Amino acid sequence: MIREAEPTDAGALQRLYELLVPHNPRIRVLPERLARLREDVDNFCFVDEREGQVVGTVLLHLCPDVMFEERPYALLENLVVDPGARGRGSGRALLEHAERVCREHGCTKVMLLSGVHRTEAHAFFERLGYSGSVSRAFKKYLPR
Repeated sequence: MIREAEPTDAGALQRLYELLVPHNPRIRVLPERLARLREDVDNFCFVDEREGQVVGTVLLHLCPDVMFEERPYALLENLVVDPGARGRGSGRALLEHAERVCREHGCTKVMLLSGVHRTEAHAFFERLGYSGSVSRAFKKYLPR
């Protein structure tokens, strides 16, 4: 079942993010941050809950744009599915749900960021219609 993350999901999200970015001591999921996010009409953290366990998540941002009237574009980040739950439709369900929300908000496009080393994930994204050859992403991490 895909739903918005709740403050009580902080521990489960922490675990999933540590799987996504191992050895990063700065990962810290705050329940109060999840509570505020639930009140934000342009940003969503979705989880896939199966048999009472959160097995996957994706973060969706609806970004204002001035190019196409009032229509936003969307950015997906931090899509991760527990390794023990992969291959069972969780990632697909999360992306399809996020895309449904994007269509409801009139988004012109969906952009998805993924680490360069996640080649299996890239093949999965391409099977679902995402192209890794349309654009090139650049990141600059800022110190705290």
